Amino acid sequence: MQPRKAQVPRPQPMAGASAESPPRDTGRAPTHPQRLLPNSSTLHGPDDGVAPELLGYLFEEPPADIGRRVGDALVESRLAGMGDAGVRAMLARKLCRLLPDLPPDGRDKVTTVALRALEELARDHVTHVREALATAVKDIACAPPAVVKKLARDVERSVAEPVLHYCATLTDADLLAIIANQPTSWALSAIARRHQVSAPVSSAIVDAGDTQASGVLLDNNGAVIPEDTLEKLVEDAAENRDWQAKLAHRPALPRRLAVRLADFVDSSVVEVLRTRPDFDDATVAEIAAATRRRVDWIEACAPGETPERRAVRLHRQGTLDETAIGDALSWNEVGFVRAALALRSAVRPVLVDEILASLDARAVTALVWRAGFSMRCAMQVQARAAGIPPRAMLNAREGTAFPLTPSDMARHLARYGVRA
Repeated sequence: MQPRKAQVPRPQPMAGASAESPPRDTGRAPTHPQRLLPNSSTLHGPDDGVAPELLGYLFEEPPADIGRRVGDALVESRLAGMGDAGVRAMLARKLCRLLPDLPPDGRDKVTTVALRALEELARDHVTHVREALATAVKDIACAPPAVVKKLARDVERSVAEPVLHYCATLTDADLLAIIANQPTSWALSAIARRHQVSAPVSSAIVDAGDTQASGVLLDNNGAVIPEDTLEKLVEDAAENRDWQAKLAHRPALPRRLAVRLADFVDSSVVEVLRTRPDFDDATVAEIAAATRRRVDWIEACAPGETPERRAVRLHRQGTLDETAIGDALSWNEVGFVRAALALRSAVRPVLVDEILASLDARAVTALVWRAGFSMRCAMQVQARAAGIPPRAMLNAREGTAFPLTPSDMARHLARYGVRA
């Protein structure tokens, strides 16, 4: 006696269909995929996957080749058991492979069905399914924006990271919105590693204040970093030594920033700057002079002279200028800077200390302005004497100008008891 063939359970009629008896099972492959779908009333469990009504109108007309392939992928997955996360992961990969063949206008039934299925998979409660979708969709140029945005904001690193790093569908607006939401360090670093990073996105990454992500950005030659953002990184590099060599190797590093970097980096980084092929002899000479000036600053200090007393001496000699502030900051002589600001601005030292300790970028900038120094000096003081985080720093207007009016700066100082 031959074994009996397993019988496929007879499907229930779809919602809205007639209540006639189902067709007799002939043992042959069905010619109409819609008849294989279970009743939509069974779709309330958490593991049911893609809803069968997505196929309800896919085959109302004779399907083209791509329509049949999408339909086959969905039907085969349901027959295999959509409650299995592995089946849903395989469906995600199949649909992603079909995306480039879908009609470009996105208004046909086949595309609607495929995109709705992918959107459901992007919301799947099983991480493995979302991982499979993210890995498959990250390199597809025509990836659906709604699906990509959902995956990019996923809380699981294994899901979001490949999309943030590779997916070209994410626009600058999408990336800026994600950065503004204060993501984790790994998310910022993934964005910083993208093949191309625009100037606004680069600035947003640096403004986020994440040391690791900013370092990754500096290593990425495909990242466009505006000069004012590079200047902030140079100023902060005095405290973040890991950035110093990265900045020295940075393509198209502006000459003035290279000289500024030479003010505080060690001899190995200075050597990198001196041997760059894109710097002319004049720039190399300036770098060497900056290095020599740092040595002279230490050697010129009188025996037993404190930084505060040295500031008083230079003030009397008329040489307490912006160069002296920069040299003192290169050796982290914050006491000298405090005394210099008090002497030059005619503000009591106790008020200078209060302003520098306030983390108030506007008040610190106003104090430097009152002392007669530039906005470039104000940025150095914000970062290295006042300890203001990069994201909270007040940046220069048009690269060099103070971003506040004189009356605004006087008003900020008045809050700390500094009279005009």
